[in-house]
Amino acid sequence: MQIGDLTLALRDLIRGDGVRRASHDLRIEGRDATGLFLRLLETEGFAGIQVQDVPIEPGERVPAFYVDAGCAHFGWVFWEVFSPDRKRKLFGSQAKNDKGDWAIMLARTARVHACLNRKEPMDIDHPPSL
Repeated sequence: MQIGDLTLALRDLIRGDGVRRASHDLRIEGRDATGLFLRLLETEGFAGIQVQDVPIEPGERVPAFYVDAGCAHFGWVFWEVFSPDRKRKLFGSQAKNDKGDWAIMLARTARVHACLNRKEPMDIDHPPSL
């Protein structure tokens, strides 16, 4: 795959254009494209940030990628509300496990790449099943 084609494919993945956003291996034809993917995330408005520092309120979410070991995992940062007095901010992946829960769930100090200007409302009684 040529670098131009790879760039376009990764940009489509980030934007969700014609590609299902889930977990994607960034090792393509024996080459690790993690560095390129991280640079493209930045140009698409995604910034590296700890989950706890994402500026959202309960009832809001932002798209994010967790990049680890040559794999990009798409999901959302949002507040999971258990009761009016008990809640936590977390990253939940688009990919699910066998039980239907988020395959990857990260809290507080985990670092993700979030697009803060794409904040959108969500139903706090029904967290994103994505």
